[in-house]
Amino acid sequence: MQFFKNNKILTIILLTLSFYLYNNYLFLIDKNPLVDRKSSTYINDLYASDERIYNNYLDKTEKKVYRELVEGTKKYHGQLEIRITDKDTKIEEVYDAIIVDHPELLNFGSMKYSWDDLGNYKIKIQNATPIILEQINISKIERIIYRIKEETKDMNDYDKIKYVYEWMGENADYDRTFTEMAKNQSAYNVFINKNAVCAGFAKASQIIFQNIGIESYGVSGNTSGPHMWNIVKYEGKYYFFDSTVATGLKKSSKRYYDGLKQTTMNDYRMDNPEWYPEIEEKNMK
Repeated sequence: MQFFKNNKILTIILLTLSFYLYNNYLFLIDKNPLVDRKSSTYINDLYASDERIYNNYLDKTEKKVYRELVEGTKKYHGQLEIRITDKDTKIEEVYDAIIVDHPELLNFGSMKYSWDDLGNYKIKIQNATPIILEQINISKIERIIYRIKEETKDMNDYDKIKYVYEWMGENADYDRTFTEMAKNQSAYNVFINKNAVCAGFAKASQIIFQNIGIESYGVSGNTSGPHMWNIVKYEGKYYFFDSTVATGLKKSSKRYYDGLKQTTMNDYRMDNPEWYPEIEEKNMK
């Protein structure tokens, strides 16, 4: 005790650090009951993927590329050479399938690829964050989601959906400076660095929705340019949900809205509409 009395500044620093670590990384939470750690689709405890797109919409070659990309990202392989026989394999579609199936694959930020004369696709995975930071901060993200679950547990579905939209607007910003960087394509950046672009927001929303009991899907497509958003289910019907709007337009803006107006999104165009249920054209309420 005498040591702490004689070193008051150090004591304050240690107490502050202890509180920060406990509050963000160490306090006990229940494990996600939705995930099966023994499943071949398991990535981490943030999200339980059924690999719906992989199982239902990809051909044999596309599945091969998909699986090697997922496993390569999990092992932090920055560059892969994938041997295939069909140069017409739709690599972009495989990429879309992965980001829809696995929003919790935090380090799958973006990728570049080329074809060589030997029949290899050389694919460079652009990781969103160093491995040590990802592993440490998954614990922090779990605790962020735990708090969201606690705050929404007594809400109806409509209010839960609205909550996610407003949470994004209040807790993250659209990064207009480093828009194309891999980190901005990941949910990691939303939860940890509080900024991203549309892909990061859609993936983070997807993770939150599953954890609070809302059926939803990630969607890649086009508005005024390439874009990613979500589909949410409400009272048996499906609607577009775009949390990027909340991050780009804060509540002080006259153009800000609650995220639940389907009529403002009827001109959105999905890249693979066959992957999704039919979308309503009217507003939820």
